[in-house]
Amino acid sequence: MPDSNDPVEQFLKLLENPRVQAVLNKIIETKVNACLITSELKPIKRIAELEKVTGIYNFEDFEEHEPTIPEQINLLSERIDRIESNPQVSKPSEPISIIPETKTEVRAVFIKEYLDHKAKKNDGELFLNNNEIRDLITHIIPKEKPECEVKKGQNIRKIKKDAIDKLVKLFPFNISINKSKYGRHETRVLYRSLQTVTS
Repeated sequence: MPDSNDPVEQFLKLLENPRVQAVLNKIIETKVNACLITSELKPIKRIAELEKVTGIYNFEDFEEHEPTIPEQINLLSERIDRIESNPQVSKPSEPISIIPETKTEVRAVFIKEYLDHKAKKNDGELFLNNNEIRDLITHIIPKEKPECEVKKGQNIRKIKKDAIDKLVKLFPFNISINKSKYGRHETRVLYRSLQTVTS
């Protein structure tokens, strides 16, 4: 027969009490959270960064961020598809005239023409950062192309991403995606004129 005065037996008996279990679970939860927060390994921050990189985290419409792994895979897949569909293409050439059929294509062609004009003053090469691209899509383009006005409630981040993806797809020799080496390492659109590419 167990000794009723044995502290271990008394402790085990207490653990059978639901109220004791609830208090003990709360203490353990508090201690674990405290360890996670104060740990030099910063596990919570690492998990948050991992969620952003893998695309699990839902970014806000105007929240700038580096391309997630799924976004990079999609962009790489599109580039591979372009190469496979044009195996004979070996060097840049003057692109044929593109007649845009969708709002996304209208935005992409407008940005390309905007860059063509602007590049003449920048030795044929320049960058567009996220803020400049958003300003083009939300203000400059709608002034020239009213049908491309961004309506209230529309996902500006998706519109911007679709326009950039289409821009790269339509003009692969002029347009590429580049990451800034400084600051927040934001994604930028790199434009190079055909003269710069072939020189």
